[in-house]
Amino acid sequence: MLITKDMVPVLPRYTRSLKANTFEAIFPTQALRVEAGRVRRYPGLVGVAPDTRALYDAAAQVLTGAARVLDFGCGSGLGAAELRCHHANVTALDSDPAAIEFARAYLRGIEVKIDDGSHQVTPDERHQAVVVIDVLGQSPMPEATLRQARRWLTDDGRMFIAEARAYPSQSLVAPNLRAFSPPILQTLLTRSGLELEQWVEGAGNFLACIARPNRAEHYRLLAQADAALARGDAAEALAAYAGIAEDAPREVRTEALLGRAQLLAATGDFSAACQAVLDAAALSPESARSLAGLAEVSYLTGDTAQSLELAIGALQRDPCEPSAVQSLARAAGGLREEEAFAAWRIANSLAPSDMGVAIELSRMAAGRGELKYAIWVLERLREYHAELNADYHVTLSWLYVSSERLGEARLEAEIARVKEPESQGVKELWVFLDQ
Repeated sequence: MLITKDMVPVLPRYTRSLKANTFEAIFPTQALRVEAGRVRRYPGLVGVAPDTRALYDAAAQVLTGAARVLDFGCGSGLGAAELRCHHANVTALDSDPAAIEFARAYLRGIEVKIDDGSHQVTPDERHQAVVVIDVLGQSPMPEATLRQARRWLTDDGRMFIAEARAYPSQSLVAPNLRAFSPPILQTLLTRSGLELEQWVEGAGNFLACIARPNRAEHYRLLAQADAALARGDAAEALAAYAGIAEDAPREVRTEALLGRAQLLAATGDFSAACQAVLDAAALSPESARSLAGLAEVSYLTGDTAQSLELAIGALQRDPCEPSAVQSLARAAGGLREEEAFAAWRIANSLAPSDMGVAIELSRMAAGRGELKYAIWVLERLREYHAELNADYHVTLSWLYVSSERLGEARLEAEIARVKEPESQGVKELWVFLDQ
């Protein structure tokens, strides 16, 4: 494609501010504040966010022939500019007003839109190709985010997805909540109404694939169940799972059974939960999540030996499945302390925002005398949660006390007292600090 003037973006000039990693991007008509963090990468500015332009180039190559291409989660617009070099009609879309403002100043010849998920996409707004790169790992609800992206895709369209590749010793940087193994990403496709067309090789530290919309509408019931759970309506969620018919794809039925099992176990109906997990395992015996579900039920019913065996089997199928690692860690009563600690460390690496995992890992680290590490695990939770409960602040305060960091201990204790002044744990902490 011939490169024309309207395809060349407007590169800003940057000036550094007093705050670390914060800059002012100066365009001909405006100046914008930007942060060189993990959220997004800016043109001409070095930061910790990965440079994904090579992935956009790969997407453009495999999506050749698409009349209209959408960059979903466009960020600063770097990727959309890359797509514009290969496709005549490119749209850039994001949910963050700050990203949209920068992209509109930076891009030329590209329509830039904002979508917070509430926009009703009309048929004429849909695109033959949608590109989703380094977006899902930052989303608290990746299924909802991918379903949102699917709305912009035509029924015969194709979606290019590339996300950070998971491995057990990974170290994620906030706001990245997760990375993906092939089975995890394929499950996400199933839950979002998409089906895998092919894996894309040569993506380096990213896992990339091409997907198509699944013509069957069964996935909508999974979305309905997720929405009901978000509202706290377990009965409606169970009804949605039950509504998935026998003619639904095997993967969708497996997800419904696992979701049903989790809900039933939470209500104490372990017999029905066990049956649902057994049905899921029979339906998808290769699934690490099915075996992890069996491990969880075994643990809840007191059979830790069986739980441990099942969790190990799940990890043999996918060593990066968070539910399998957490099941292994919970069943670690049959392991030596060193192995149990290693299991919780891997669980924390795969799901760094999980409060329960972080608390357990921190507790074990403190018991081993590794106070600095125990504190770091809890402090990192602040990067993922805007609000933390009083127990968190009490626990962190005690760790600071043990490390003789009394000023920080009192600060955490004060926060805990503001949040829950009548808490017994808070009162006991203050009795000690006031001595």
